[in-house]
Amino acid sequence: MNGDDILLKPSAETMSRSTTGDVMPQTEARAYALSLPPAQRSEISGCYCLKCVPCGSFPVAAHCVCGGSSLCWGCGTTPFACFAIPMPFIDPYFRSIKRDCVVMVVNAEDQTLACYPGEQAEDPICIWSKLW
Repeated sequence: MNGDDILLKPSAETMSRSTTGDVMPQTEARAYALSLPPAQRSEISGCYCLKCVPCGSFPVAAHCVCGGSSLCWGCGTTPFACFAIPMPFIDPYFRSIKRDCVVMVVNAEDQTLACYPGEQAEDPICIWSKLW
C-alpha cells in the first residue's frame, strides 16, 4: 500500500486520519461526518485559522463563526472567506446557497473543518483550525 491508496479508498487508517484533522477527500470527510452525532456536525462556533490547501496549508485568514442551522461569519480578516453567508446546514455539511461550496467537520475533537469547492469536489480548498 502506498500513500495514494490511502486517498482512494476508505480504511481504518484513513478514518483515523479524520480524527487528526488532516486533509482528506470529500468522500472520506462525508463518511466521517456522518459517523458523528448530529450535534457534533452542526454545533460549531469559535475563532478559526483558515489554511489554504493548494498553498501548502499556509494560513491565509482568521475568522470567528457560529454554527447551528446555518454557518455565519462574525468578524474576520477577509470579507467572506470561503463562501457567501449564511450557509444553511444540509446534513452532514453546511452548503452555500449557490452549491459551490460545502464545509464539514473533519475532526470532532477539536472542531477542525474542511471547505470543498462544491458537493462533488474531492479535494478541499482550505482547512479551518480552531483557535478558541
